[in-house]
Amino acid sequence: MFPRDSRRESRSGRPRCRPGRVAVEGLEGRQLLAYSPFGFSLPQLSVTGYAPAAAAWGGPITLDVTVENLGASSLVEPTHLTPGSVSNADSGPTTVEVYAAARPNANSGLVKVDTIDIANVVQNSDFETISTVPLPSRPAGFPGAGGKIYLTFVVNNSQAILQSSIANNVYRDPTAVRITDPLPDLQVVGFDVPQPLRPGDVITPTIRIANFGSADPAAQAPVTVELVASLDKNFGPGDAVVATYTIRSLPGLSGVPTRGILVNDTNVIPPPNVNTTTLAPIKLPTSPGFYYLGVKIDPSHAINQTNAPTPRLSTPVPVGPLGQFLPASALIATTTGTLPVFPQRPSLFLTPITTTPPPTLFPITPPGGFPPILALPTSAAKVKAAAVSTPHGHVKAAGHHAVARPKA
Repeated sequence: MFPRDSRRESRSGRPRCRPGRVAVEGLEGRQLLAYSPFGFSLPQLSVTGYAPAAAAWGGPITLDVTVENLGASSLVEPTHLTPGSVSNADSGPTTVEVYAAARPNANSGLVKVDTIDIANVVQNSDFETISTVPLPSRPAGFPGAGGKIYLTFVVNNSQAILQSSIANNVYRDPTAVRITDPLPDLQVVGFDVPQPLRPGDVITPTIRIANFGSADPAAQAPVTVELVASLDKNFGPGDAVVATYTIRSLPGLSGVPTRGILVNDTNVIPPPNVNTTTLAPIKLPTSPGFYYLGVKIDPSHAINQTNAPTPRLSTPVPVGPLGQFLPASALIATTTGTLPVFPQRPSLFLTPITTTPPPTLFPITPPGGFPPILALPTSAAKVKAAAVSTPHGHVKAAGHHAVARPKA
């Protein structure tokens, strides 16, 4: 029986005090991976991958796949003490299966693209491989050119390797692959010239061209690139071809797996679908005083591309007017001489640089015995009197007796 005091407190309606509960201490996640019911550690595979931004049905597609082994052996393995021995946490050879879907995060309607072989992956390490596989013909229910597909990567789908967890065996790439026609798509993504330009300048331009299509133009013909001087921003009759070069092969965007498209100078190492060419020194036409300098790809339309060609020049840069700007710092030289009149093809022969000496200065002694004053050559009838200062601060004109007095 409880004492009277305790009974009086229980009848007051106030909550009774209870002893504090002891929180259960959680085990570290790494320990759960290391200790298994088998008494030894197991591998845990994780897969990630990404694809190019564009591809065509029936054409090749290049994939970048990485398999990580998150398993770790934290217990002494008596049967694997020899240096170089294989641990129970190491993974043997396995495969990664790639599936395509018409919508993101799909669990049904998947079409198998290919199976990629993966070598042994030791504990706490990864294995990366780049593989080019063919896309199948367009399956039923999938979009055609202009549509998008989404890829899913599955590692150890057959469960041939015993793992501590299969939570990371599936990876869905959130970036879509755009379906295009099996044709190249050539575009100028960089045109590096010193600016401002003037007629007659000697430059070494750098041109960067990218193939955003899914096919190499080499299957049709080599790519001809021309550097054109034009009175307007369009390529047509009467324009001057300043320089030309040829690209034999340029892989498509389907062969460049990437998480984002960067084709300009942001990439230190340009991807395989980008060609960068620096031309030899060339001399720009000396006339007329103002025109445009641009790039034209495949001027004869020998290559069938995804986008129809247009007469507009790529990245046109104004040249001139002559004498309005100072020379650009990146110029090799600024030359003078006679060249064929625009729009004929300019000569590539450089003429010596000539300079005009500055005018000679000579002393003029004004009347009155003042010190000599240096002046530019001019007519003697227009020489004005030079002004000097007196010791008292008054200004006295040479050759006259009038004195300018300060105001009161």
